[in-house]
Amino acid sequence: MKENDDEAKEEININPPKKHNKKGKDLKIIIVGDSGTGKTSFVNKYIHNKFAETYSPTIGTAFEYKIIKINDVMYRLQFWDIAGQDRNPETTGVFCKNTNGIILCCEINKNQTKENTIKWKESIEKVIDIKDIPIIMIENKCDLLGNDESDYNKNIDKLKNFAENNNINKCFRTSALNGYGVEDSILFLVNQIVGNPEPSEVRKDSIVLKSESHRSTNVRNKKNKNCC
Repeated sequence: MKENDDEAKEEININPPKKHNKKGKDLKIIIVGDSGTGKTSFVNKYIHNKFAETYSPTIGTAFEYKIIKINDVMYRLQFWDIAGQDRNPETTGVFCKNTNGIILCCEINKNQTKENTIKWKESIEKVIDIKDIPIIMIENKCDLLGNDESDYNKNIDKLKNFAENNNINKCFRTSALNGYGVEDSILFLVNQIVGNPEPSEVRKDSIVLKSESHRSTNVRNKKNKNCC
């Protein structure tokens, strides 16, 4: 019985190892953007393939883990989600430490949130050197464009130009509601981080670890149909 208990504890151990070995590596990915753009929903969709109908703003920071395998190498992806109103340099500095990849998040039908991703990028640049850190932008909630996925690719050239003009590796349209673009965007970012010359697919037997969060518990849930 004791042996089984030890195995169970090991399965939910979310503490990153102090030393990496050649068979695996921890990758820290931070996601930033205005409040309400769907950062937490995006991460939850990728890790748990779930979408919450209720919306609770992130207070402080939250983080979750997922282990994936690419080219027979295990990677533990650590997703750090910061409050959508907090660009305080002191907070951002702690949040961004040891970052391997950055996701800038905006909402597809609110152009100001896209412009504000550059402000988020600048706030990160004030506290860490991002010259060699891969960055993607996700234009989230693309399901608001309708049920036809062909509509999701309209004006895609504007996104490409936005990426080129702002030193962003690539921009994606995503939906945490129906999952569109979620896997593709993360796969692209991870491949950029690990330096794969050609896109590599994630093994289907990826492991989801226990999530851990640092959030206020006194935030009242409220219905938000457009919270994806």
